Amino acid sequence: MTKKTAAISMLLLWTTAIFSQLPKGSWREHLPYTNGHTLALSKNRVYCATEKALFYYDKIDGRLVKQSKVNGLSDLEPGYIAYSKTHEKLLVGYVNGNIDLFVGDEKFNFPDIKIKNIMADKAIYHMQLYGNSAYISCGFGIVVFNLEKEEISDSYIIGSGGTYKKITSTAIFNDSIFATTEKGIYKAGLNDPFLGNFENWSLVGGLVNPDGSYFSALAFDNKLYVVNNKLPDNNTRICEYDGITWDTILTQLNFVKNLALSEGKLTIAKQYHVYTFGENLEQLDVYSAHNAQHCLYDPDGNLWLADSKEGLLLKKPDVYKSVLAPDGPVSNRVFDLFYNNNSIMVAPGGRGRTGKPVFYEADVFEFYNESWSSLLETNYDSINYVRDVICIAATNPGTYYAGTWGYGLIEVADRTVKKVWNFDNTEGVLGNFISGCTYDRKGNLWIVNRLAERPFVVKTAAGNWYNYAYNGAFSNKMNHKVICTRQNTLWAVSQAGDGVFVWNANGTPEVESDDDYVHFSIRQPEKILSNEVYDIVEDKEGTIWLGTTNGVVVYDAPERIFNESIIYARTPQLVVDGYLKDLLEGEVVTSIAVDGANRKWLGTEGGGLFLVSADGTEEILVWNVDNSKLLSNNIIAIEINQQTGEVFIGTDKGLQSFMGTATEAKSSFSQIYAFPNPVKEGYNGTITIRGLMYQTQVKITDLAGHLVYETISNGGDAVWNGKDMRGGDVQSGIYLVLCTTPTGEVSEATKLLIVK
Repeated sequence: MTKKTAAISMLLLWTTAIFSQLPKGSWREHLPYTNGHTLALSKNRVYCATEKALFYYDKIDGRLVKQSKVNGLSDLEPGYIAYSKTHEKLLVGYVNGNIDLFVGDEKFNFPDIKIKNIMADKAIYHMQLYGNSAYISCGFGIVVFNLEKEEISDSYIIGSGGTYKKITSTAIFNDSIFATTEKGIYKAGLNDPFLGNFENWSLVGGLVNPDGSYFSALAFDNKLYVVNNKLPDNNTRICEYDGITWDTILTQLNFVKNLALSEGKLTIAKQYHVYTFGENLEQLDVYSAHNAQHCLYDPDGNLWLADSKEGLLLKKPDVYKSVLAPDGPVSNRVFDLFYNNNSIMVAPGGRGRTGKPVFYEADVFEFYNESWSSLLETNYDSINYVRDVICIAATNPGTYYAGTWGYGLIEVADRTVKKVWNFDNTEGVLGNFISGCTYDRKGNLWIVNRLAERPFVVKTAAGNWYNYAYNGAFSNKMNHKVICTRQNTLWAVSQAGDGVFVWNANGTPEVESDDDYVHFSIRQPEKILSNEVYDIVEDKEGTIWLGTTNGVVVYDAPERIFNESIIYARTPQLVVDGYLKDLLEGEVVTSIAVDGANRKWLGTEGGGLFLVSADGTEEILVWNVDNSKLLSNNIIAIEINQQTGEVFIGTDKGLQSFMGTATEAKSSFSQIYAFPNPVKEGYNGTITIRGLMYQTQVKITDLAGHLVYETISNGGDAVWNGKDMRGGDVQSGIYLVLCTTPTGEVSEATKLLIVK
């Protein structure tokens, strides 16, 4: 046995478990991969583009591999993908005009269209591969990409007078290039050296509807085929051109979504079915497929389908089965996020600023044990008529109440819907439009109703229902959220400028007469602040933080809230570019989350994501789509898994997460461990010491007692980059991690092995 393996064996005796953790500072996305729309096939991979990303199925080892802006792609929202078997290259075109070229797993980005300063639709709608060229259909014209030279070689602006025109597809037929548009089909000679001149393009005649909307052009069996979208009912007809005349064919195939050519076969994806045809339009097969968007055959005779509900489907010659898409939530929608004992829950409903329902299917997405689940998938019959879940109050993973906008309160136990509470079955106590819900410290469920005469509702731990108007200050208002503090006091806020309402039932929710309550506007001695509140949280020290339409305000010592005649807010200040400024002044702060170190993660409407110190006087991080892997600058909600430190960020483009450096501090040192441990040769990431108490002083020494590194924990975590105090790499060996509370009253140690 070598010294290195012996040391590893010794370390395993010190540890009782092996922890698999995401590295600190790493990003990952939580996007749906079931909404497939376009396919591309290489020799061993099947690529499937989805609404926000793409994935591929490896036919050799069966892996499903995600590729997104967070992991591999340059952008969001692929509009079309195509694979050149001749050049063995994958093209990915995005809805903002960006282009990625993949040669194997190596990516090359071509942002020319995206960054071009034109007032036009830059989206990529289709790609036609022909010879060394890819003819890319954009919202303004046609862009030619040279696959051999790996460069954009030309562009054609074909609208009348050289104006921009949306091109929905192109096809090469009889030495001509045909371009379908929303108003007719255009044609030009393929070898014309001046295709960039609009005068060399002519509107095709002879069609049943010459000025109609056309898409999905392709050449097959010595004929040209296009789909005509017949308005206003969005029905379709397939048109065939033999080089002389146009004809309408296959009239029984209505609501066609896509034509595709692969392995000498024509596939037609339409509503509910997929048809395949051979030469002379001989029908080869028909399959039931309600949501197929694009279909391609591979050389083995397998038919692959991009499905808008299931992701990727496979039809083998002898069997039809679904290929599971990578795990993820059901949709990109995020209205709010909730943390619940190592579980992250998504409320994917919605409502307008004025209170108008949006009627999204009622669902709750839950991320627990590294897996996503959907309430609707397993409880469809119970809640298929319910809409717009916008808030959640939870006690344990899988057990919670979900408030809806217009349909009452869904009670869930063990991920099974038990009952939907509403106005009718609570004798009018509960309103159907629920703004927020939370548990108090006694296990009572508190609910706030919007536009209700008696807006504050409680379902006691004993199962009794009561409601209150108190002084009527929040009656018939557009209430927004509610929280319960460590003092068992409830705070409700409004997005509509109605200020703040605070109350405490004093342990007797069935008795209203002994309750304390107060309503106030958000103000300072010299001015009124914004009363439009998007979020409210209590931090680790009991301070109340509000995110408003004009930055952040804070209420210190909230326990005095019922004893003071005038309650003033504080605005944290910090130095920005040499000037003292209120924290996020001028920004709409949509969400606030408090990490284990009491630092504040602040989401904004259009301004990206901020991390500030515990008191808000220091900016630690400022992230946007340009300097980070953020999916969008519009942050809707933030929540933190306090056990792991992972920060979940809900945006208008979907959900993602960042592995932060702070976790919930522990009450003792009974669960200290380090990871990775051992630190193996070649590892360059951070080392995390977890299970610490609040503001633990951490010293790392070698076995001789020489100090190598010291720091103070962020909540329950401390991180080390594996370097000594002078910035040099430490040597192989066993290191002691000495942990002490700020007062020095409690201490503990663990060991760490580094192998070089």
